[in-house]
Amino acid sequence: MKFLRKAIIILFTLIIIIGGVIITHITPSISIRTHLFVTGHPIGAFKSTIYINKGQYEMDKDILDKENAMIYEIADFDLYDGGTGNPMSNFKVTKTWILYFAELYGVA
Repeated sequence: MKFLRKAIIILFTLIIIIGGVIITHITPSISIRTHLFVTGHPIGAFKSTIYINKGQYEMDKDILDKENAMIYEIADFDLYDGGTGNPMSNFKVTKTWILYFAELYGVA
């Protein structure tokens, strides 16, 4: 009986963790907001406006198409990297299967 109870608790814990990862990476916008929140910018994650940066995408189109990625930009809120002090405005969002993963991308 105790083994069954522990197995059910472990199963539900794994389902919650996997579901949380899927929910926080289901769209490009949510993926960027999750990245901002986890890296220590919770206010920016909720207040910023996110849109596609077509100019940066056109400059790096060949590389980004190979990686199945798009460039997004944050507006209406200034964010700076804590370690370097550089502005954080462009993010490369890569689609893998049904999930999107965001990472900081340099400004041209």
